[in-house]
Amino acid sequence: RHPSVASTSSATYNPRTLKRKSSALWLSILHHAFVIATQELLPPRLNLLRMPGDGYSDRAADICAAVDQVDDTFAQIALDDLPTEEDYSSGNNTQIGGEPRQRGWLGRVGKGLSKRTMNLGKGLGLISAQVSQEDENARAMVNSCRSPLASPVGGIACQDPAEAKLARSVLSMMIRQMGRNLLQGQNVMNTSFPIQCCQPKTILEIAQSQGGFFHAFLPQAARAKDPVERMKNVVSCFVAAMTLTSANFLKPLNPILGETLQADYSDGSKLYMEQTCHHPPISSFHLVAPGKMYEYYGFTTFDIGFGYNRMFLNTSGQRTLRFEDGGVIEIGFPKDRVSNVFWGTMHHETLGEQLFVDAANGIRCSITYAPAHRKGLPTDFFEGAIERFDPKRPDADGQLVSTVEGSWVGFCDFDGVRYWDSRSSQKQAISPPARTLPSDSRRRPDRNALAAKDYKLGQAKKLELEEQQRHERRLREAVHGKHSK
Repeated sequence: RHPSVASTSSATYNPRTLKRKSSALWLSILHHAFVIATQELLPPRLNLLRMPGDGYSDRAADICAAVDQVDDTFAQIALDDLPTEEDYSSGNNTQIGGEPRQRGWLGRVGKGLSKRTMNLGKGLGLISAQVSQEDENARAMVNSCRSPLASPVGGIACQDPAEAKLARSVLSMMIRQMGRNLLQGQNVMNTSFPIQCCQPKTILEIAQSQGGFFHAFLPQAARAKDPVERMKNVVSCFVAAMTLTSANFLKPLNPILGETLQADYSDGSKLYMEQTCHHPPISSFHLVAPGKMYEYYGFTTFDIGFGYNRMFLNTSGQRTLRFEDGGVIEIGFPKDRVSNVFWGTMHHETLGEQLFVDAANGIRCSITYAPAHRKGLPTDFFEGAIERFDPKRPDADGQLVSTVEGSWVGFCDFDGVRYWDSRSSQKQAISPPARTLPSDSRRRPDRNALAAKDYKLGQAKKLELEEQQRHERRLREAVHGKHSK
């Protein structure tokens, strides 16, 4: 819909024309984004960033309007016409004299986009792919028991278009704030994340939701005498819990160092959390069941990466589940991905391998989310196995005991027996205790101002907390050295 593209009908598109026009479009958008972000802040005499000629404001407004009007139909046309492997075949990839032609950066991007488009089309069933009868049966099973919040591609989809639009507005807000800091002589790198693009919860509050299904599985696991049966209940519990911490497409507030959270569950369990490190961000936790039937404790940290229209969240740390009889199961971490960050239907997926280990009994369960060899299935499908193994030789093959498959947005089956079904599961209530510490997340002034939609006050309070945290860090470094936590 941009003037450089809209004038050409979709019927006359070809890959090279599309690449040329798309690159010109995005360079224009990036240039104008910076100018628009700073134009209201520049005094009239400082017009170095303005475009020559009259009508600058009208052109900037036209570009913004054109970008706002770009919809999924236009995006699909662009993706459909991206270059394919044939465009880079040996016959078309040589110069005069037979010398190989080096593909430019735009060509490499185009090839990458082509591969991603083909993979996405196959995943959605838009492009035919060889699907075995086993995969057909698995797809029918997955589709028969699926959360209404699930994405057709896999995982949990963003349900509110306004929320997705707000999440995507971060870039323009950050650029505007950077321009403001620059003109005020402040450090551009100290730009604060706009609170309008956050949700009125901290990371600690999101994490407490993980215990929502503990009451349905862990008491049975604690009473189980068979370590394999215990493992089945533990795996089912943590697969089911994934839906409770998903769908957080607006960024939660980062806890400050020393921030705490206490929570009471309706089954009598109590949770205690504290932010024990700021950089890297580390959250420590300890959940105690009634009568200490089981305890769940450890710490988590994370890092974030970005790819083409995607954000990757890698969580790590230590999670331990200890039972009253002394049994211990260590719980690993899969990988998370938020797809369609900038356009398309935003959704959260879980990928990779997750490992559950009972070393004392030589039992482990390995689950693979979105296994590459399975075709035509949404990415929330998983499969795996429980094995007996030698803890002294963890890399050696184990002995198969049980198989598991399911969808983390629907169900979990062991050997064809259903252990969790999203249609019949009920999460337990979570509430704050009667008395909480002054450092509790729910007492944060920026969080409460955001909940009341007072964005100006919330941003001011957020900046105060961030400056306080930097000040306290400087004090620690003065005593303990530069790399103290």
